[in-house]
Amino acid sequence: MLFFITTGITGFGLFLLGMKLLTNSLNKATSSRFKHQLQKMKIHPLMGILIGVISTMLVQSSSGITVIIVGLVEANLLSLYQATPIIMGANIGSTITAQLIAFKVGRLAPFVLILGLILSFMKKRNKISLLGDLMVGFSLIFIGMDLLSQGVTPLQDIRRFQEILGVLGDRPFLGILMGFSTTAIIQSSSTGIAILQSLARVNVIGLTSALPILLGQNIGTCVTTLLASLNLSSIGKRAAFIHLLFNSIGVLVFFPFISLLAMAATALAPLSPARQIAHAHSLFNIISTILFIPFIGFFVKAAEHCIKKR
Repeated sequence: MLFFITTGITGFGLFLLGMKLLTNSLNKATSSRFKHQLQKMKIHPLMGILIGVISTMLVQSSSGITVIIVGLVEANLLSLYQATPIIMGANIGSTITAQLIAFKVGRLAPFVLILGLILSFMKKRNKISLLGDLMVGFSLIFIGMDLLSQGVTPLQDIRRFQEILGVLGDRPFLGILMGFSTTAIIQSSSTGIAILQSLARVNVIGLTSALPILLGQNIGTCVTTLLASLNLSSIGKRAAFIHLLFNSIGVLVFFPFISLLAMAATALAPLSPARQIAHAHSLFNIISTILFIPFIGFFVKAAEHCIKKR
């Protein structure tokens, strides 16, 4: 048992390290250019969604992008109407990590790691060195996920753990609360979903029990943005509130239809539990965005009503 615990902890640590390396290297390569372009653009809602998707795919952090957007709103470089669709798009972009993990591209991870290490030892602040850091981070994510899956394998034989998951399956509200709490603590919905995929891959958790947790994680990811807005003016707080409101209403809309979401995800990947979770995550964020595009004005007005100008 000690071996599995050590393996799981090691895998989790490598996953977090990989996410940090990947995020830092992409930030160095893209964030300043992205912000400069953003400041000059007049943003149509559909263009805003596309910006949110692409930027989050590059940086691999919807919370990070949303914090940047809140900062731009605070600096009066973006209006709330421009910022809202970008926040929506960032939620869609956050599903890319889960999709990559689900498709098991990690088989090439050791080779990518070796090549990345070679490139990263090149001259510092060189584009080749940045590419090496990116490759190292990318490979560590998948190596860590593989070790994490091995570490959680014994959980499928622990009766008490199975009973807890059974309760979550019967009481989805508790699953949402668990997803919110864990994501608020670890500050990464991608990490939380990756853990769910690891549990699903070794048949420790089923899709029915995983989906409420996944929905809760989408609310928990707003905590980072809310914390970042604490010292900002009312307009910055409004942008953070829109992020919370959008994700929370999305969960409320989907909550009665969890079984339909499970059926759709299963139909898309009948033989892969990890891909089912990835597809459910993507469907939730894509459908929520499509449903709420006509209500951008509502989100802005609600934020202005709830957070008065000081």
